[in-house]
Amino acid sequence: MAYQAFAQVSIGISPLVFELTGNPGDVIENQIKIYNPSDNTIGIKMTVEDISPSDEAGHVIVEPAETETYSLARWVNAEPAEFPLQPKEERWVKFTISVPKNAEPGGHYGTVIAGIGAVAGGEVTGATISPRVGVLILLTVPGEMKENLTVKDFSVPLFSEHGPINFSILFRNEGSVHLKPRGLITISNWLGQKVADVSFSEKNVLPGAIRKFETSWNKKWLWAGKYTATLTGSYGISNTFLTPTVITFWAFPWKFGLGILIVIILFILSRKRWLAAFRIMIKGER
Repeated sequence: MAYQAFAQVSIGISPLVFELTGNPGDVIENQIKIYNPSDNTIGIKMTVEDISPSDEAGHVIVEPAETETYSLARWVNAEPAEFPLQPKEERWVKFTISVPKNAEPGGHYGTVIAGIGAVAGGEVTGATISPRVGVLILLTVPGEMKENLTVKDFSVPLFSEHGPINFSILFRNEGSVHLKPRGLITISNWLGQKVADVSFSEKNVLPGAIRKFETSWNKKWLWAGKYTATLTGSYGISNTFLTPTVITFWAFPWKFGLGILIVIILFILSRKRWLAAFRIMIKGER
């Protein structure tokens, strides 16, 4: 459940994401829970907006769609549209998606937003709404659509003294529907032997977006040497395979190595004393 505060009031909303499928002509109904955790009566006004990707972190911005291709807001209605919420009260709001019979196949994206307005005597005053929270709606209309996800970048620090080893992946969605890549990073040592499989979280990448995925090989101590990391996976309804991407990195525990080197140097410098002591122990020589 998400919360956003304004002055001394706040609002909760759940669930946060709906991933739905609707054929042309379908009418889809769902519910959202709105909760008032504060000690004040608040007024709620429901609105519906389109969204578009904002950054590599997966954030979205609320704005009218540039084209009808990905727009969803015009298909959605939420009711009741306005209502008061008493302290600690919760209420379910129904939203209905009416998919047009000529709906374009692919992804359509929007958000149902609950905004807080001032209230007087438990009635909504119609004051300007400032704080708002919303749920994301990701709707797929089946049909002929384009699924195309590529790896824009796959990176890791070139040298590491020890783990964890942190990987970063940038996925670019050049298709017409949101895609959720799934896969593994397979790590091999310099002998070509597999030493680990590292998974990454499955998250949606909206059309036209580049999204960063991060994961780690949580192994503290590593043998010194060269390692190879191979990214493989798939995406989409058709389970299309990603083109394998390979990178290399080196592990060298230099502090431990430096300690060993110092011990060796000290032994070499004092070897005469060690040899003399050894002769005394074995032969009793002085």
